[in-house]
Amino acid sequence: MANQFALEIVTPENIFYNDQVEMVIMRTTKGDRAILKDHIPFVAGLVEGQLRVKKDGKFKEGKISGGFITVTKEKTTILTEAASWDGEVSKETI
Repeated sequence: MANQFALEIVTPENIFYNDQVEMVIMRTTKGDRAILKDHIPFVAGLVEGQLRVKKDGKFKEGKISGGFITVTKEKTTILTEAASWDGEVSKETI
């Protein structure tokens, strides 16, 4: 757990994901960005596309509809209109 940080993915309907993770990768308006523990704080716009979350050494892949990401010392938060995991049926499927 030493290399993990808090990740929260929020949609208008619910908290889609909330857990300790090792890495999250998504596309910002300036290009792909990977977040690791102790990343410098920042805010960025997100574009629609792939989302990859690494936990316990394995990646889980999904999609987001764009939005915003905020990275602070305490946690990383992704705000998006819709999110879904690949291979899972969801009412929030993009």
